[in-house]
Amino acid sequence: MPTYSYIAEDPEKGCPSCRRGFDLRRPMSRPALAHCPLCRQPVKKLVSTFNTPVITRPLSVTDAKKAGFTILEKRCDGSYERL
Repeated sequence: MPTYSYIAEDPEKGCPSCRRGFDLRRPMSRPALAHCPLCRQPVKKLVSTFNTPVITRPLSVTDAKKAGFTILEKRCDGSYERL
């Protein structure tokens, strides 16, 4: 389930939670929140980061082959040879 970040549209009218922003885990099928769940003031959805896998070492030819990629190497005459 993705995490969505929200912040109050008008920080002076919102509660402490929506003034500084809050995160919610919600299914993608549900619509975005329009109001803070605590104080019912209007909120807007923020663009947030997402998690990606971290590769700690460079991929080798064998790792690429195991993942299903075709490995080609360029030769001096300009052609490519499959490894």
